[in-house]
Amino acid sequence: MTAMSTVSDEEEESEDLEEVSYRNAEQVTFIAKSFLEKLGHKRSLKPRKVSREGENYVVEVELKKKTATVKVNATTEEIEEYEIEAVTEESSLLPFSIKSVALTSIIVLIFLVVFNLLDLQSFLTGLL
Repeated sequence: MTAMSTVSDEEEESEDLEEVSYRNAEQVTFIAKSFLEKLGHKRSLKPRKVSREGENYVVEVELKKKTATVKVNATTEEIEEYEIEAVTEESSLLPFSIKSVALTSIIVLIFLVVFNLLDLQSFLTGLL
């Protein structure tokens, strides 16, 4: 009778272990994205990193000009904590962006073509 009781005890323990199922990184990422969508961040959610710390997964998601870090419990699927930080952009050496320089150049070229077509070039040289 003791042999049967130990077998049933082992079966119960294995069933308890099977009930505790850990989520994989894809499932946890989906949970974190769903949580952020509920907070109002519906557009441009880009998962960047998922790591495991004990029973918790840490999911980093890139938002529009922000980064969210969500800690999800792997067994209960609960959000343990989250943090949303603004991304600091690196400043360039030049005060102008490439887009603004290109746009200004295009505008100047358009003015030169229009002035040339209207024969206003002589008028401009008379002013200078």
